[in-house]
Amino acid sequence: MDKISDVFKRLSRSKGLKYSTNSAILTVVVVAIAIFVNLLVGMTDIKWDLTSSKLYSISDTTKNVLEKLNKDVVIYGLFDEDKIGTSSDYKEVTELLEQYAKYPHVKVEYIDPDKNPGFISSLDPENIKGIQEQDFVIKCGDKIRILGYYDLFATQFDQNSFQMYKVGSTAEQGFTGAIKYVTADKTPTVYFTEGHEENNLDRDFTQIKEILNKNNYDVKTLNLLLSEKVPDDAETLVVASPKRDLTADESKKIREYLENGGRAVFMFDPIETNAVFAEFDKLLSDYNISLNYDMVIEKDANRHVPGRNYDIVPDLQLNDINYGLDPENFVMIMPKSRSINVLKNKKDYITVTPLVKTSSQAEGKQIDETRGANNEGPLDLAIAVEHNGYSKPSKILVMGNGSFMTDSAIKQYQQYSINGLYFFLNSLSWLQDAADEDIIAPKLYDTSRIQISALQATVTGIIMLVLFPLLILLTGLFVYLRRRHL
Repeated sequence: MDKISDVFKRLSRSKGLKYSTNSAILTVVVVAIAIFVNLLVGMTDIKWDLTSSKLYSISDTTKNVLEKLNKDVVIYGLFDEDKIGTSSDYKEVTELLEQYAKYPHVKVEYIDPDKNPGFISSLDPENIKGIQEQDFVIKCGDKIRILGYYDLFATQFDQNSFQMYKVGSTAEQGFTGAIKYVTADKTPTVYFTEGHEENNLDRDFTQIKEILNKNNYDVKTLNLLLSEKVPDDAETLVVASPKRDLTADESKKIREYLENGGRAVFMFDPIETNAVFAEFDKLLSDYNISLNYDMVIEKDANRHVPGRNYDIVPDLQLNDINYGLDPENFVMIMPKSRSINVLKNKKDYITVTPLVKTSSQAEGKQIDETRGANNEGPLDLAIAVEHNGYSKPSKILVMGNGSFMTDSAIKQYQQYSINGLYFFLNSLSWLQDAADEDIIAPKLYDTSRIQISALQATVTGIIMLVLFPLLILLTGLFVYLRRRHL
């Protein structure tokens, strides 16, 4: 018995046992804390969206739309939710929809058409809407809108693999736009003119058309030569990069539309000819605006794409229209622009608001040198004008660039050109007196890269492959030698 007692006394005085016991206790405490935190999160259903673009969260714009809903909306997912794995593309969509379902007037249901073969027919009795399995159907009363895979994800074509791959999520703008559409008593229509060699809506502006559709706009084309007038349902008229002038009859139709409270966007690219837009200039002069027949070159190295002086990074002006875009941090690219001139004969009923300018080092080079000296910066590239001299207030937006939001520009400059879309859409909201109804933008996946030089790469390699392992080895050796003498 005395021997056993001596053994316990020696163990109790052993420093090795003391340290081992402390380590064991510390391990148990850490495991207990981890278990407690997991149980707490599981019980409270707490989730954090740590993605840089907030893929699993809804924006304040969507929250505002959902809070104001006074009609019941049902979002049907036509697939078996239980079969969606964690790696499925639809996983991020279903998690996003959990945010919508928290609002009282929104209900989310998943229905498998294989188990309910008559359900699609109940949504589309005449079978004319093309509803398919794995679509989402947003329904309010008798109105429905369908969202398929390519309505939920931003995709890009890979020239090497000849395949489409995802580059972002458009799910929020799709669902919120669909909710606005099915609950709205009226859907605003945006008309893009044709007949003057403008950029083609279905070829050059597919992305802007898609975003407008998803934000509850109908988008159509209009040939004024074949129309008696601008249609009554026209919320906004868009003239995008014309290469020929209006006829006197077309100009009359647009003027009548504007004098009755119409809203219009005029976007002009520089034209390397002597073409004069006399009818456009007459229209714009009513708003104290005229076109400059130049092409703007930016000489401030910080305000253009490196090596491309004509691809301008303009200065977004701080005003009530641009405020929501955070002008001090907003970056967009406008390739090959012409400048806009503000006439000096000011009128009390006309308010001119510059939206986008060049630096003071920019220069507008005359296309036709016989027109005189080049225009000196800073130059206006986009201007908003409000006219209160007609029977109804009228607004126009005039830009010296119509190519900055084309599909080809977006493909070339990615996010910076997509910012150009946001600028256009933000201005469109101002035109329609809907400044409080912000546009929901696509959420691009974070593909940020760190650019390092060859020297930095070598130093990083030495640190990671030599110094860190050596430090770990020396630390282990120190601990071993110290414990050996305990």
